[in-house]
Amino acid sequence: MNKKQALAVLIGILITFWASSIKGSYQVYFLDLLQMSNVSRGQFALSSSIFGLAIGVFSPIVGWLSDRVGPALTILSGVLVACFTFSLMGLMFHFWLFVVLFGVLASYALCAMTFVPLALLVDHIFASKHKGMAYAAITNGTAIGFMVLSPLWVWLHNFMTWQALSGLIAAVFVLVILPASIALCMAFPKRIFQQSGERVLVQDRSWLSLLKQPVFLLLALSFGGCGASMAYIDVHLVPLLQERFVEGAPAVVATSLSVLGAAELVGAFLVGYLLRFSPAALMLAALYGMRALSLLVLLNAETMEAVLVFAVVFGLSYMGTVIVTSLMCLQAYGAQIKGKIFGCLFSVHQVFVFATIWLGGVSYDVTGSYQWITYFTIGLSCLSVVIGLLLWGFKPHHDDGCAVMA
Repeated sequence: MNKKQALAVLIGILITFWASSIKGSYQVYFLDLLQMSNVSRGQFALSSSIFGLAIGVFSPIVGWLSDRVGPALTILSGVLVACFTFSLMGLMFHFWLFVVLFGVLASYALCAMTFVPLALLVDHIFASKHKGMAYAAITNGTAIGFMVLSPLWVWLHNFMTWQALSGLIAAVFVLVILPASIALCMAFPKRIFQQSGERVLVQDRSWLSLLKQPVFLLLALSFGGCGASMAYIDVHLVPLLQERFVEGAPAVVATSLSVLGAAELVGAFLVGYLLRFSPAALMLAALYGMRALSLLVLLNAETMEAVLVFAVVFGLSYMGTVIVTSLMCLQAYGAQIKGKIFGCLFSVHQVFVFATIWLGGVSYDVTGSYQWITYFTIGLSCLSVVIGLLLWGFKPHHDDGCAVMA
């Protein structure tokens, strides 16, 4: 790894680390925001549902932007939007204003700072055999966020209001993340990512037709299982634990999220390493199997020990599904149009995020528990296992950017 590659990894980790504050702060303050909004849980869940759906809308846009101007400038645009959004949330609160700020603007910020542009950055600056490990390293900023920031939000929750916390998050974006993203743009300017005009023109005319192929449809449906389970963790896990354990909730929440983050850190590197030797599709099936198993444990977890078993098993799979899907997308379509295709995969991913968040809120209003949304998420994870096994029958054709049945 040369100096520029090391710089990209370090800045990438820093950006994904603080970008995790967008969802993490909402996660811990969910019940407070619900009270401030003075609406039902199902109605309030629309804020995070729209957030998830907006990421789905923005993902192909961010992929297209990354292909056109480069991932570094795309990441900078996300940081600037995050600075504005959290600064404004620190000044005032109204439910519908919050829906716009968090549900739309914060979703663009997160989308532009994380998985799609970072995958493109890794694809352009690292050799093939190092891509999986490099992407695992960069995206592990999210895992470190779970480990470090989640206990911090739980602690701050005891005495800091949502608006004060938003101001704090905005300050770090302005003072730390913005200069780091500018440094990334200076190290990797737009011209590094520019491609042959003739080649891009051909691809721009044809890449949409690739979305109709079985390999894309299977990848997208399996990635839906990733979106559903991640949404469950991001929105419904903390209130589930807070209401199940009541007095001991702060310790249970902080410990479980930290353990989940530590397991995510280990799991991402483990997946990045094993991808050198194992078929990606089989790895994908195994990871979704772990998710289904972990959620079964959570369904009946009444002790701290059981919750920690869930956190470890789920955490080991957390970033792995994104890493493997990114690699399979690159293998199937090539680096030239991966940004657009991967963005479209994230669109499907976020449709499932929207459905899981909203259905979780509505089912809670109806039944008073998260049992049915847990069953729903387990079922989707099992479906993704089956699809992973089906994808084992596909092999990439690098010359024409498509995949066929082996």
